[in-house]
Amino acid sequence: MDAFAENKDEKWRYIPLLHAALRGDWDSAKRIFDQDEAAFTANITDYEETALHVSVSSARSIDFVKKLVDLMPAEALELPNVYGMTALHNAAGIGNTKAATILVDKHPASLYISDNLNWLPLHWAADCGHKETLLYLLSVTKEDHPVSMPFACSSGAQLLSRVVASEFYGQSHLITSLPNFNTKQLNQKVIIRITLFKYYSQTSSINNLVISDP
Repeated sequence: MDAFAENKDEKWRYIPLLHAALRGDWDSAKRIFDQDEAAFTANITDYEETALHVSVSSARSIDFVKKLVDLMPAEALELPNVYGMTALHNAAGIGNTKAATILVDKHPASLYISDNLNWLPLHWAADCGHKETLLYLLSVTKEDHPVSMPFACSSGAQLLSRVVASEFYGQSHLITSLPNFNTKQLNQKVIIRITLFKYYSQTSSINNLVISDP
């Protein structure tokens, strides 16, 4: 049997687990895990997602996510899908702050794993406009992490661009005030938006600030 056939066979084998993760049906999922330890880290979708990816993205049951994370080794939370995204990337992308908290509490290193776009979970929360999740991730992400340096160079510029694009101007100030942030990476549009925000926040209500893309 070739690799493609084996992979397809594995997907079919884990369809019940996929359905359980989508529904948040912990009892059904637990029976599968009890019989097959490999199910914890198996790719169960065409996008090479694990049950953790699926349960976080479905947001049907935070209890399901918590019980699953409790049974998994911390390193398993680093498993990527086909796009290089971990379960924490998924949580950030859909604004599942409760799931993000569970994942970070279990394995803080997940905060600093980049996907295929070189985006951290922070970038996804900002890009998808999930302010609560973004604020949480900002509160637990260390700016001086020795490997990722999340607020330095292109990573910091990308993050600020996503924050400004989502019109979270107050959060843009938090990022630009960090010691490791490098303004040389910013494009002109981002600089203009931040400048306008500072002007309007000092002269009138921020609700009067409307900026449209050219």
